Amino acid sequence: MGHKGFAVVTILFLVLAWRSWKDSSEAELRQASVSSTVSPAAVSRTTTTATGNSNTSQHANVEQTLHIVAEKWKSTDVNRDGLYNCIDAAVLFYQYYPDRSKVSIIINVNPKTGMNHLFNAVLINGSWIAIEPQAYATNHRSYWMKDIWGNQYDNSYNSVALDTYSRYVR
Repeated sequence: MGHKGFAVVTILFLVLAWRSWKDSSEAELRQASVSSTVSPAAVSRTTTTATGNSNTSQHANVEQTLHIVAEKWKSTDVNRDGLYNCIDAAVLFYQYYPDRSKVSIIINVNPKTGMNHLFNAVLINGSWIAIEPQAYATNHRSYWMKDIWGNQYDNSYNSVALDTYSRYVR
């Protein structure tokens, strides 16, 4: 086989391993737990954020980011389409969340209910939780997707859309 053959086989193996890892990460996000029974108190475990502040909890990061989105959403057209909608809110949430390794942009297109919506998932206590980034801007008391959208939202239709929409982060 020789060195060139071995190199080709090694590269092929690495590409397949990377693709498998990427697919499993996307599948994990698609199957994200979004139970409306999870209370804010259950997600307030102290973690270290990207800023190194160990007193900041995941829940506090979500709330802080939702306040920023509420303030900026109706004046920031991230994709310059002339609309202020879920695209702008999800991109702003991703842009301002303190730890980008624990946030993603998700799309849910459900032909059964007519849902076509962009939102965020945040890694909280080891689970990807669906967050409605427009929650505070639209005066909702909860920010869980299932609480806001009810039966219209079915997490089995979730797809990772980070590559498509992160290009709008400024």
